[in-house]
Amino acid sequence: MTFTGTSDEVGRVASTFADFAEAHALPAPVRRSMLVALDEIVVNAVTHGATPGASGVRVTVEGSLEPDRLVVAVRDSGRPFDPFALASPDTTLSVEDRPIGGLGIYLVRQMMDEVQYSRRDNQNEVVLIKHLGTLDGARSPKESA
Repeated sequence: MTFTGTSDEVGRVASTFADFAEAHALPAPVRRSMLVALDEIVVNAVTHGATPGASGVRVTVEGSLEPDRLVVAVRDSGRPFDPFALASPDTTLSVEDRPIGGLGIYLVRQMMDEVQYSRRDNQNEVVLIKHLGTLDGARSPKESA
């Protein structure tokens, strides 16, 4: 799906993904992890990607189901930004002592088995990969930890 980023459209991404996951009988842990990661990446693109004076960020979300993994690519026309280049937040600090920001991307890294970023044709592209294990709901090592 492709849209010009607004908060209303973010909800449509979640709904469309839920329909896709249901149609392909994806295990609940895979659904939850991908939905959280997808929401974080799309919200960040819509919220922070627009250049001053622009009418919004154009976002494209594409998913593919392979025998052993789910791959979702999010492309946006926003300002160049590699979310995975940032250092992970220090989660040992108390909430009061932590700087604001970065926790959502940290969660994406933890929930996905692979993440990739590239900048091509004036677009950011984030690829989220979740290994399926078996379709009986088996959890990946990261989910079991």
